Amino acid sequence: MDSNELGEKKTLKYKDVLKEVDNFIEHLNADSIKVQEMLYLLRGDKIDEIMSLLNSCKLPHNCFSSKDLLRDKLKKKFEMKNSDDVFFLEDGIYIKFFMQIESDGKDRRACGIAPEILEEYKRQYFEHDSYKEEVFSIISLVVDDVLSFRKINPLEFRKMFISVFVNMVEIIVIQNMDIDDIKTIRGMSFYLLRELFDDILYYISEDILFNFANKEKKAEEFLSYFSVHETIDKQGVRHKPNPILDDTNHAWNMTTIRSTMLQHKRAKQAIYDKRNSLITIKKKLLGYKDEQVKFMKLQKENELELEKLENSHANLHKTLSKVQDSPNEKVKFLDDGVEKIFDKKPLMAKLYKKEDDLISQKHLLKRVVDDFDIKISNKQKDIDLWEKKYEESKEILRTIEKVGHPTDKLYDSIKKALAKTLAKR
Repeated sequence: MDSNELGEKKTLKYKDVLKEVDNFIEHLNADSIKVQEMLYLLRGDKIDEIMSLLNSCKLPHNCFSSKDLLRDKLKKKFEMKNSDDVFFLEDGIYIKFFMQIESDGKDRRACGIAPEILEEYKRQYFEHDSYKEEVFSIISLVVDDVLSFRKINPLEFRKMFISVFVNMVEIIVIQNMDIDDIKTIRGMSFYLLRELFDDILYYISEDILFNFANKEKKAEEFLSYFSVHETIDKQGVRHKPNPILDDTNHAWNMTTIRSTMLQHKRAKQAIYDKRNSLITIKKKLLGYKDEQVKFMKLQKENELELEKLENSHANLHKTLSKVQDSPNEKVKFLDDGVEKIFDKKPLMAKLYKKEDDLISQKHLLKRVVDDFDIKISNKQKDIDLWEKKYEESKEILRTIEKVGHPTDKLYDSIKKALAKTLAKR
């Protein structure tokens, strides 16, 4: 799509986009997107274009999002019921029907299928419990859309969450299992869902509580439905007391939840700050060690150079002694590798001058080596200090994370209580 086309789409009005959407829905061939009897998958350039159109125009106030608008259109097209769902996932739009299945066995939770059979299916098709990762890879998309507290209240949540959970897991079962029997698919979905049910509800509770702690208005409205007293909603409908009760039968209200969440948030922030501090200390420590290694390398280079000067001085001293001990006024001497005849006195003066230069260089280089000794020693003191700080900080953090903060248990209690209350039907 070129920039001109994009520019045109940005100026499209809602009614024009709606025509495009309606035309797409009208000519949509169900058979071409059918995956299985109760699952259809919509993806490709055309649906991406439709979503791009919807996202680029201003929607009416009564429409929560472009996804909801398209969902309503698809539900009408496929004559879907309340228990059927349309999921907008990363790899496409899933149109999922919730089939009513009669169970004739003792264990209705698995459609009468024996647990050992379902366990064998799990081992065969979901090695290393891979279904857990798959479910939690899409749960955030489902919670932010279909089960979003921003557009449904707790009463609506209770009416729909079971079918949403089942439809979500059935998509994963259908995609992974080489089985078409609807009863087996449902039984397997129930079997897997039982293992994940609480964790999914905890995820939803955490999402609501996180946004409530951050003062999101919709999260506050959602939690306001749970009260120890009778409440009246915006439509004037009375609701019986519906408290959030934990395992000790303690009722949590918005005030006590907010207070605990703020304390929990501060405690988590303190841990986060300590982790960052530990990272900073480690960086500082590694910096000192790098500097020390650099100093030691330079020191070694200078020591080698000093050793060369020492050897040169020793050789020169031998030459001086040899020349000085010679009884002749003329002496042989190697000059730049060539043996020549020199007058003894001028040669001695030249050699003494060279010795003086070597001694000066040695003294200068010795000071440099000594200076690096001091730098390395001082750097070691820094390293010892910051290693101690690092170990102490690491131990403090390890203890905090192991023991936890007192508000952790309170937060966990609220999370589980809210999850239990959400699931109460």
